[in-house]
Amino acid sequence: MRKTALVVISTALLLSVATGTVFVNLGKANPYLRDWKVDGEIPVPEGTKLPVVTISNPQNNSYHASKNLLLNFSAVIEKSGNISLGFSELYYIGSWQNERTDFDLNALYASWVRNNSSYPSEFSVNLTDVPEGYHWLEVCAVATAFAYETRHEIDGIYYTTYYVRYKTISSSTANFTIDTTAPDILSVSMENKTYDKASIPFVLVTNEPVSQVLYSLDGQDTVAISGNSTLTDLSAGNHTVAVYARDLAGNIGTSNAVNFTVVMPEPFPTVPVLAASAASITAVACAGPIITRRKHRKEAQQT
Repeated sequence: MRKTALVVISTALLLSVATGTVFVNLGKANPYLRDWKVDGEIPVPEGTKLPVVTISNPQNNSYHASKNLLLNFSAVIEKSGNISLGFSELYYIGSWQNERTDFDLNALYASWVRNNSSYPSEFSVNLTDVPEGYHWLEVCAVATAFAYETRHEIDGIYYTTYYVRYKTISSSTANFTIDTTAPDILSVSMENKTYDKASIPFVLVTNEPVSQVLYSLDGQDTVAISGNSTLTDLSAGNHTVAVYARDLAGNIGTSNAVNFTVVMPEPFPTVPVLAASAASITAVACAGPIITRRKHRKEAQQT
């Protein structure tokens, strides 16, 4: 019986080939049967929410008067769809560094589980010995997820399920300047001399941009001005002024004290002169009648 069945099948196959009939793979024709393959890293599907990294300190385009900084940043992942991304790498690198600095995520996860708390999203790092000058700092977060992805093949009839690793990276960058040197005040318009006016121009020249100018007159409290100005209502006598300049990082430079004297010119005595003239005019007006009366008396005596 078995031999007869094999002969029948073989004969059917020969006849099918002869007549042009094509047999298909029954496994691939069945949409519920799938091949399983392992794929490499691929981008996350469109519409997936990416991790968000935000640097709060140092702020972008900020100035700092210390070589030691506190790096504060947050890294957050929001779940989207059926994909659950998780951080696989978290690191930062600065322009003054040759290599990146990685966070120990295993230690973070262990602490998270041990304390039965939420996974940390806020991070702080002490940055030390940052060189003087302009720098950039970048914080990067790599997020991954493992999943099964089914793809249609051969006109959508045959399915293959891949074991994939989704991967994405997000970052945030801040630019900042380290400036620990006080500004130099190169010149001040006021000089060690005598002025004959109560208003003196106040012009300052520094070796770098400044955010504020201050001065102290005769040891009094400092007064802040936005830029070049004029000292007004100066009293007669000797004065001393000290000038200060604050740069963008907050460093303050000081000038040498300027000692000067204000001498007010004597005012022109216009009022006394006018009064004297009026008196003279009155005296002259009164002299006429007196002389006239004497003349009339003499003529009357002669007659």
